Amino acid sequence: MTRTGTNSAESQGGFSLIELMVSITIFTFAVLGLAIGSVTVARTNQNSHLNGAAVNIAQNKLEELRSMTSTAFATLSCPSYTTPGCSDTATSYGATFSRNWMITADSPVTGVAKIDVQVGWNDFTSHSLNFTASVPTQ
Repeated sequence: MTRTGTNSAESQGGFSLIELMVSITIFTFAVLGLAIGSVTVARTNQNSHLNGAAVNIAQNKLEELRSMTSTAFATLSCPSYTTPGCSDTATSYGATFSRNWMITADSPVTGVAKIDVQVGWNDFTSHSLNFTASVPTQ
């Protein structure tokens, strides 16, 4: 006589312990991937804001120097980024930016001065952007 019933191992439904462990492992890796992606997006977003702030800070200095009269501009002496009086700092988006500028007379041609502005900051790494403009000196 064969016994048929609902309590035999073959008729019980559900998942085995190994199947559950495999599915939990796969789910864990998926969640970790999403977390890493979120951190990357946040860092990229912050870096974009800081780059935009650096551009604005450099543009402000370039506009300040370009708006000077020829006489006032001629009195400036900034042959290198390290010359005293040719640097300052600014704060934006919670970061401190260093701003240095250099003025090269008669470059690229006589009667024109080249202005180089360098903006640097540190967040996770060190960043630096350089901007160049030319102004007539006569």
